[in-house]
Amino acid sequence: MKRRQSIPNPIIVPLQPVPGLSEVVHAIPSSEPVQLRSLRVEEFLQARSLAPKSQKAYRQDLRCFLNWTDKGWAEVTPRQIAQFKAHLMRRDVETTQRELSDATVRRVLGTLKNFYGWMVRSRYVSIDPTTEVDLPKLSEPEAQNLHDGEVEQIIQAASANSLPERNIALILVLLHGLRAEEVSALNLDDYDGRRLRIRQAKADSKGFVPLTASGKESLERYLRWRELMGEVLSLEHPLFVSHSRRNIWQRLGYDGIRKVMDRLSKQTGIDFHAHQFRHTFATNLVLKGMNPYHVMTLTRHKSVQNFRRYTKAADQQAAEQAFDEVMGSSRVNASEAVATDASNIEDGD
Repeated sequence: MKRRQSIPNPIIVPLQPVPGLSEVVHAIPSSEPVQLRSLRVEEFLQARSLAPKSQKAYRQDLRCFLNWTDKGWAEVTPRQIAQFKAHLMRRDVETTQRELSDATVRRVLGTLKNFYGWMVRSRYVSIDPTTEVDLPKLSEPEAQNLHDGEVEQIIQAASANSLPERNIALILVLLHGLRAEEVSALNLDDYDGRRLRIRQAKADSKGFVPLTASGKESLERYLRWRELMGEVLSLEHPLFVSHSRRNIWQRLGYDGIRKVMDRLSKQTGIDFHAHQFRHTFATNLVLKGMNPYHVMTLTRHKSVQNFRRYTKAADQQAAEQAFDEVMGSSRVNASEAVATDASNIEDGD
């Protein structure tokens, strides 16, 4: 009879940790959700053709949502999106004033909707929780154009200030519908003596803008003045430069243009900013009867809805003229009728 073999006692073998593995294992639970949420944002931005400023704005809007909740993207529900909207539309307890405007709330929620649309198409999530939440409705924006008298005051103030050659040329170029950042990016090579070429523009709205006689004259005067001041001009030089001691002959940046406008605003008492010259350019062309499509070509608008603010003034003017024509003839007819009745009464007497 065979004897049953005894079961040997277990041998405990201590496991040696692999260098660095324990740290990785412990780090994953706490950092992976945060990293994954941010990683999706960066993927979303990389998938879109956005200018640096637009990327910054999108990232800021999505960061606003990430700071509000710690849930993963796939865990967010329509109810939580509605709660986030309520959070954005909150009012200050003391002043009862809204902390964010409807335009800001619409922009943040719009970014979130775009992001979730991309997440669904990329199959990172199966349901878009933003579809049931409406964006705040905005009133149709008005054109913030300056009146002829205001423009004249601003130019007169610039002529009486320091650096009149540059600042008058700057104002007249802005009055051709260019954005301040587009003006800042211009080089001498972008001016061919007749028009300006916009190479860097918002939403890739590049193009050419012809200059008026006064615009060309002021720009030529400024360039001649720079040569008299000792600058050797070349095509790669900026069209507008700073003349401060710290940044002499360096490109006049967006902040520099804003400071010039702020000084002129304070000096004239007219509350305005550089972008209003763009509004003035577009509104005046439409009021003078130029085809709105051609105006859109010069301003490089891609959205008819955004351009609508400039045609409203022309529509209003045309409506008032039509009203005067109709009511004017009606008043004449009414006057003739009254005169005829009076004549009949006199004959009857």
